[in-house]
Amino acid sequence: MKLGQIPGFCLFAILTVIGVVVSCSGPEAPATPVFPTETVAASGRQPSPTATASPTPRPPIPTATSSPTATATPLPSPTPEPTPTPTVTATPELPPNELGQVMVLEYHHIAEKGGKWGRTPEEFRRDMEWLLAEGYYPINLRDFAAGRIEVPLGKSPVILTFDDSYQEQFNYLEGGEIDPRSAVGILLEMHRRHPQDWPLRATFFVLLNEGGKAPVPFGQPEYADRKLAQLIEWGMEVGSHTLTHPNFKEISPEEIRRQLAVSENLIEQKVPGYEVSSLSPPYGAYPEDLAILKAGEYEGLSYDFEAIVKVGGSPSPSPFSKQFDPYRINRIQGFQEELDRWFGYFQSHPELRFVSDGDPTVVTVPD
Repeated sequence: MKLGQIPGFCLFAILTVIGVVVSCSGPEAPATPVFPTETVAASGRQPSPTATASPTPRPPIPTATSSPTATATPLPSPTPEPTPTPTVTATPELPPNELGQVMVLEYHHIAEKGGKWGRTPEEFRRDMEWLLAEGYYPINLRDFAAGRIEVPLGKSPVILTFDDSYQEQFNYLEGGEIDPRSAVGILLEMHRRHPQDWPLRATFFVLLNEGGKAPVPFGQPEYADRKLAQLIEWGMEVGSHTLTHPNFKEISPEEIRRQLAVSENLIEQKVPGYEVSSLSPPYGAYPEDLAILKAGEYEGLSYDFEAIVKVGGSPSPSPFSKQFDPYRINRIQGFQEELDRWFGYFQSHPELRFVSDGDPTVVTVPD
């Protein structure tokens, strides 16, 4: 089949006339794949990034406890352990398919104990090496949800997400250096070794320590604000996971608004000029009224989210698919059974994955 690079402004009309049918979403189980029909979203063009207004003064943030001011010495450059060269044979060159499926991975603990909700540092490093060798390219969740897919030709976007802001996700050793066995240490080393193929992109959903009811972001109170700012300086994303990790099905709409408004505004207060735009609801629980999560206000503090992720499920549809919902983005849980399932699925069905044409202004689909 020949590929056509279709300018975004023509895509919908062409697909309407010739009735192109493409596959956009995969089956629930890789053993019996199903190939539903799909058409590209109406405009075919990626949404343009919304201009960010200059930060305006915010009212005082109620009840939230700020992290202590850092007193540690300046932080030296990270010195993680070397990452072995990937040994997985790279996937053969794939034709562009920007209606293909995308893996949004969901990690929690990166610690020695591993377990269902955790990966050991060695396991997490192996996951990243596999993705690199198979032609995946990290991007932030906010860019994925907005259709800003700036990925080199032939590569597939992957979104790395981390819930709960555990210390082992981003840890400093006693000397002030970044722990090479933390998630951030491993990602930094991957980027150092493969700067063109592995950008520093990942999305961290943090909890805020309100009244001691939830952990300080990434532990280590003396470094908490520094860590948030550092992630953003590197090009990563910080999103909200609320203040105290409540179940949205069990609290009032007013308390949901308070959790979201105070959380978003407190993060933005800690990192001036940054705007939070993504949310991970604790336990993956959604309230009956989804509009409460999208935007709202509490005691003069406003909030709004452009991307909301689910807990587990399956690969996500392309952001250019009519099946894509930025407020219910599927994720793949980062434990062994699920990773084996979906990594193997895309090795067996490479034609179903999103493959970039290298041009973020054009959406390319198979003929």
